[in-house]
Order: sequence, then C-alpha cells, then structure tokens
Amino acid sequence: MDDVDGVDVVGEAESADDALRLSRKLQPDVVLMDQDMPGNSLLATRLIKEAMSSVEIIVMTDRLSDGRALQAIEAGATGYVLKDIPIASLASAIRAVCNGRAFFHPEITRKLMERLGHMTREQRDRLRLEFEGLTPRELDILFELARGSTDREIAAKFVLSEGTVKTHLRHILKKLGARNRTQAVAYVLRKGLID
Repeated sequence: MDDVDGVDVVGEAESADDALRLSRKLQPDVVLMDQDMPGNSLLATRLIKEAMSSVEIIVMTDRLSDGRALQAIEAGATGYVLKDIPIASLASAIRAVCNGRAFFHPEITRKLMERLGHMTREQRDRLRLEFEGLTPRELDILFELARGSTDREIAAKFVLSEGTVKTHLRHILKKLGARNRTQAVAYVLRKGLID
C-alpha cells in the first residue's frame, strides 16, 4: 500500500483493541478495519468514530454479507469491501472516503438499495394503516397541508389542479373522521410525524 501515490501506512493492528488504541495514538485519516480480526471490530469501529469523527473507516471482509455491511454502516463505516480488492481499487476507495463519499462493493450497494426500497414500502404500508387507509397521494397531500402549504402550493408541487387537491382533501377528512383541515393537521401532529 505504501507504493500507492498519496497513501501512507502509519500503523498495523493485530486485534480490534489494537486498532482502537493505534487509531487514538496515530490519528489516521482512514482505518482499514478487518471485519474478522480478533476482538469486536464493530465495537472498535463505533468507538473510533465516537472518539475521532473525522476518521473514515473501511471495513474489509473475506465474504460479503449485507447484514454485516449494514452493522458496519451503523457503527460508522463509510466503506465495505472484499479483502482481495485490487490495490488500485483500494486506493480509489481510500480517496473516495477521504473526499466525503462512501465506497461499497457493488453487490452490497445493490442489496442495501433493495433493503432500503423494501423498508420504504413497509413504512408506507404502516402509515397507510395508521392513517385509516389513506392512499400514498393523500398522505403526501396531508403532510404538505400539515407543513402549512396552501391548496395552490400543493397543486403546483404535485402537478395537480386545485380542484383535484380539494377532492383529495375531502377524502382525507372523511377517512380521518376530521371535521376540517385543522383537525386533520392536529391528527398528524399528534402522531408525531411532522415537527
């Protein structure tokens, strides 16, 4: 790695505890964390990020796991790659995280995007149940109303006529059992979905 222009190795650790100790001592720009090294690499990742938020962490692994990648991201990693990554690609990953970007193996990126899409659908379904069966468009309009948007602003945002917005609002009021817009907005605020 020392052969790569602009990349200097400043230390090597044998365990997660060593990685934490050396990171505190050496203050590197990037830590390459072996997911399978002795000790708890996820905890070390979390503690390094808590102690030195500017340090970027790329987790390296022998086998891809979207679950482990997600845990690494939650711990503060901004990269997740295979250990057999070509040196030029690893250098690109290091430069990417130093420049504020994330760097993940393409398979992990795809799996994480699928998970995110699934979570979004689940969240939307949960909201529909919580909001008495409102359609996605009705939810969007209700949230805009709760943010203080006028019928005209809502119509412009969703490329609808004001008449269509009013029709949606009538359906929303009926489904929520609200007598007026203020009651509908109060319902959203009580649910804690708008600050």
